[in-house]
Amino acid sequence: MKKLTDYYAKHPLRLILFVAFLLRMLSVIFAKGYGMHDDHFTIIETSRSWAEGWDFQGWLQTTPQGHSFTYPLLMFCLFKILMFFGIESLDIQMYFVRFLHAVLSLLTIYFSHKIVFRTTNEKQSANLSAWILAVLWCMPWLSVRNLVEIVCMPFLVWATWLYIRNQNPRIKDVILSGVVMGIGLAFRYQLLFFIGGFGLAMLIYKQWKNAIIWSLAVVITFSLTQLSDIFIWHKPFVEMQEYFVYNLTTEDIYPHGGLFKYIGVLSGMLIPPASVLLLFGFLYGYKRLLLFLPSFCFLFFHSIFPNKQERFIFPVIPFIVLSGVIGCRDFALKRAISYKLRRIVKICCIISLVLNFILLIPVTVHYSKRARVESMVYMYSYRPQVKLFIHEDSPHHDYEKMPKIYTVQNCEQVNITSDTVDINNLNLTEQPAFIMFAEQTDIERRVENMRKYFPNLEYATTVHTSFIDELMRKINHHNHNYSFVIYRNNDVINNEQYNSK
Repeated sequence: MKKLTDYYAKHPLRLILFVAFLLRMLSVIFAKGYGMHDDHFTIIETSRSWAEGWDFQGWLQTTPQGHSFTYPLLMFCLFKILMFFGIESLDIQMYFVRFLHAVLSLLTIYFSHKIVFRTTNEKQSANLSAWILAVLWCMPWLSVRNLVEIVCMPFLVWATWLYIRNQNPRIKDVILSGVVMGIGLAFRYQLLFFIGGFGLAMLIYKQWKNAIIWSLAVVITFSLTQLSDIFIWHKPFVEMQEYFVYNLTTEDIYPHGGLFKYIGVLSGMLIPPASVLLLFGFLYGYKRLLLFLPSFCFLFFHSIFPNKQERFIFPVIPFIVLSGVIGCRDFALKRAISYKLRRIVKICCIISLVLNFILLIPVTVHYSKRARVESMVYMYSYRPQVKLFIHEDSPHHDYEKMPKIYTVQNCEQVNITSDTVDINNLNLTEQPAFIMFAEQTDIERRVENMRKYFPNLEYATTVHTSFIDELMRKINHHNHNYSFVIYRNNDVINNEQYNSK
């Protein structure tokens, strides 16, 4: 223990990064699946379909749909490389995907530590900010997700560090900062408001020359990442244009919320009551414009814009943490804090620390959407014969979009939401290879109903949801993470092949 303590005293950042890496490796190994629609269907399903030679969502056809191709194209290249080396199963490929994202996320911790130490010249504050980002309950799990809001994080923190690491930024640093920030913008168009805040801070500081050079570096780098628009649509920036048009004209179909919704989101993610201290520190440090203003502009825009989804605010989490730590430190140095107040702060931190570690491990290893993914992985063994499957959910009169790309082909999903549907009227192009029954409610009657149309159905397997998926479904009845009872259609699946498994 003494050796560990001595090592930490000499190399705190190394140990913090090591712990962060171990936690993220747990997520790489165990946190399979996907958390939200976009981190699978927008990125993985799209880029993997390109690698297989087809176009899942039709992004490359007809008209632009408002998506930056930078991230999907990078994922396409990764999938092609893995397939070149004979790694075909998406289930296996995703270990590599999660690992690369886990490593990338370490940059957020590294540069956040650098920023705080450069700003405060105090290791304790720098270590605290790095520890928060390393072991915050949701960060290891989020770090391996394919969300653009998460992937852009390291670039924002890196670009900020490049600009502030010298008291008087060198032209080289200004250009490099602009280049890295331009790359971040290529992942998430809405970072324009963060970038605008950064440029505004330069103007307030009267750094005119830096502002011009930095802006040019951002624009040129971002433009180079969008060259795919010219090759596909023969016009520049059409995807970005369509993105903003879409968001301005379809705001009513997405979740809304009050002006302070994102304050609530940040308070919850950073674990109350200590999260209140971080938010206070963030606001208290408003005079450090290069750290405060970009995040504030980003947060302000999303707070007034009607379309409010929790993930939209993720990119500024590192800045809330590092600015919050710096602001609280500044407040403590400038104010005489009573013993009673220090004790209250200590108790708040202990409560948040306990809550954080209660959540940390279960969330870090959480296999999200397990039943949906494992059902498709099960079908992978039969991929030459799986051209169509039926998703039957008559108890809930609903259906879920399944991650079909795990079967490594463009198979068709047919949804049955009522037990009174005449399947003969559905004009199926193929017989279903499998029928997936959502939950076991009245399962015998539902199976017999399907046997009227497909008499050679045979029970194959049952795929259960993960513990947290099941818990979330019990808490929120709108959560549709059901288990699946899977039946095999022996008229399609070759019995000899099945018996040899």
